[in-house]
Amino acid sequence: MAYEMRPSSGSLFKNNEKRPDKKDPDVKGKIMLPDGTTHWISGWTKATTAGEKWISLQIGNPVQGAGKPAVAPLDAHNAAKGNAYIADDDSDIPF
Repeated sequence: MAYEMRPSSGSLFKNNEKRPDKKDPDVKGKIMLPDGTTHWISGWTKATTAGEKWISLQIGNPVQGAGKPAVAPLDAHNAAKGNAYIADDDSDIPF
């Protein structure tokens, strides 16, 4: 069975592409937010002055082509009516 991401979970993997003298993350991967969108996530291993290790995390940009919400978000007007937000397709407008 293939791995399937679930909302509010993700995976981090060792960054084998770290460059010397750069601030590249020690670990990187993907996380699915509760709304169903998938984002890049990066982590840096740090240590306190007492030597206790911890990981600093940063959620990055959305992953292109992955993790689109199953339900369209609600705007204020449609939320009051209980209708899902439907974006207008303006691609046929010539300007």
